Amino acid sequence: MVTLVGVATVAPTGDAPTTLCADIDWSKAKPPPIIRTLAPEDLVRLRDVGPAGDAISGERAFSLSPDRRFVTFQVRQADAEANDYCIARVVLPLFGDRKPVIVNAGGELRRKPAGGDSLPQRMTGLPVADAPIWSPDGSWIAFLRQDGGRIRLWRAAIDGSGSAPIAAVDSDIRDFRFANAATIVLKLDGDEQKARANIEREAQVGFHFDSRFAPVSSSGPYAPISAPDRLVTLDIRSGSLRPANLHEARLFLPARDAATQLTGEQVEGDCRIGRDYPGNGVPPIPRLTVHCPGRTARTCDHPACSAGVGAAWLVHGSATVRFVRQEGWAQSETAIYEWDSGRDIVIKRYATTALLIDCQPRDTRQLICLRETSLKPRHLAAIDLDRGRAHIIADFNPEFSRLRMGRAERIPLKSSAGIEAFGDLVYPADYRAGQRYPLIVVQYESRGFLRGGTGDEFPIQAFASNGFAVLSIQRPAPVGALSRPKDYVEVDRINLQGFADRQNVLSVVEQGVRLLIDRGIADPKAIGITGLSDGSSTVQFAAINSSLFSAAIVSGCCWDTSQTALLGPAVASRYARIGWPDISEDASSFWSRMSLSRNARRVAFPILFSMADEEFRMALEAFTALREVGKPADLYVFPDEHHIKWQPAHRLAAYQRGIDWFRYWLRGELPVAGRRREEAQHWQAMNR
Repeated sequence: MVTLVGVATVAPTGDAPTTLCADIDWSKAKPPPIIRTLAPEDLVRLRDVGPAGDAISGERAFSLSPDRRFVTFQVRQADAEANDYCIARVVLPLFGDRKPVIVNAGGELRRKPAGGDSLPQRMTGLPVADAPIWSPDGSWIAFLRQDGGRIRLWRAAIDGSGSAPIAAVDSDIRDFRFANAATIVLKLDGDEQKARANIEREAQVGFHFDSRFAPVSSSGPYAPISAPDRLVTLDIRSGSLRPANLHEARLFLPARDAATQLTGEQVEGDCRIGRDYPGNGVPPIPRLTVHCPGRTARTCDHPACSAGVGAAWLVHGSATVRFVRQEGWAQSETAIYEWDSGRDIVIKRYATTALLIDCQPRDTRQLICLRETSLKPRHLAAIDLDRGRAHIIADFNPEFSRLRMGRAERIPLKSSAGIEAFGDLVYPADYRAGQRYPLIVVQYESRGFLRGGTGDEFPIQAFASNGFAVLSIQRPAPVGALSRPKDYVEVDRINLQGFADRQNVLSVVEQGVRLLIDRGIADPKAIGITGLSDGSSTVQFAAINSSLFSAAIVSGCCWDTSQTALLGPAVASRYARIGWPDISEDASSFWSRMSLSRNARRVAFPILFSMADEEFRMALEAFTALREVGKPADLYVFPDEHHIKWQPAHRLAAYQRGIDWFRYWLRGELPVAGRRREEAQHWQAMNR
């Protein structure tokens, strides 16, 4: 039973930007009067639009108005002092003065859940892109907003005259679609409140330990997804609700390939774009197809129409398809292709080394995309396909033009398994040719703006400001995927055999480091390495199997003998299929190449464990063993954090501590005063 709590029309709400949002309007930003060195705080306070990272998820980051004259999106900005975010919804004209209109400001950062595939579902630190959606007449936008942990549907007038909730129901709204000008289809959570109530009742008699448990992050079970999401249709004028019909439910049908946005933009007249998946194996390699009434479906057999293809759309008034493709060395380039399905001709219209995110057609010759380069944060750009040029529509962070940063150089690399990869060398901000510098390796994605690596914990340009050279690594594809096995469990099984994929990645890192040593840039006695998640696995493997490194920082670590007990029965079952040894098994030969606890005396460098409270127990076995044998190691636990940290104060602390850790272990320097000096003095005591 879905109960309507309230319905409202657009009216002023007092949602003008608060003190927290005082700097959210980039058009009013005041760049520093003189060029200054970039600080960690500058990275924390970046204005962000769209999903985090290189955005291969296919999430919508912005929406174009029905007449293609305006764009709307959500912009967020972190405030480390308040440990909070400004969340604002913006309408931006694509012509004229291009002054943004803040139509709504407020609410909490919505974050993505993780889980599924029989694994317990829990929250992550990754933001939801949350692009607003235009009303069919283009006079207002609708969007999801979270307040007090509850998610409601709002509307806002595009001129900034007011915003208000449309409806509040007794369940969180997960997603929505306009069915027409009069109705909106809502996707509600699948009885999450009922699942929580069942957990509370079970607590009275004790929890049965089963697949709902992940002891590493909670002493109780996670609520299972007990029911599918519910779809209801809202009449905008009356506020009445009814179950969605079959036609309305089809609005939420997902594409098999998440990167293919099969929305109305992919349907032109009666023609539509599809994907054909010939053969078996993972990752799936699709081929683009076009289906038009009265003629046989056309399939693009050109190599460009297959691997690496992302978003695709039909050119207005034709059966010609344009699509985005990652290509080049280690897919380091982004290209826009055009497939004339009638003549079966494929041409490349545009190519760039910049990262393009969520490209959408404004007309037959121009695309609107989010764009990043190695040294320029994300911005909104227009790409003219006829002229092959991009120009900036909105620079969300104009202050960066007045910050001194280290220049970047892309370096092609290849793993020991013959798989392409690359690294981006960021020079120290005050680099002098002929001088060697301590080097810090950051992993494991390097497309787009060089910010903080995967998870955004290791501040690349702030390292450069402090006199370090930085090598940002784009890891090679996993060796397990080369033969395209039947499923991802088999991919992981191949990866694990003889630690083939760990060697695959480490070989790329070592190749890049040795290259910079040979070029006289890196000091061979002062090489640091960092990593979160898969990156921390590379650090862990290097600690036992490499002699290149002098200090490390990890997050989301570690693989060790007690892991299946800590991760819980669901993960343990999957790991057994992959080939990880059971706890009861005598697997000393296996762990001799990976376990920090079993090889503590062999660990080659000091390690700082920068752990979320949801994961720090995974590091305790390694950390305790290192301390027992007198190896320098330190551990910090960040409360209410997940695999990727989301709190601004925590991100800034991780940035600052990372700089201090490497300043001490690679250069022997201590901070001047305060908490940061006390922390470094603790490390100094370990080194005596």
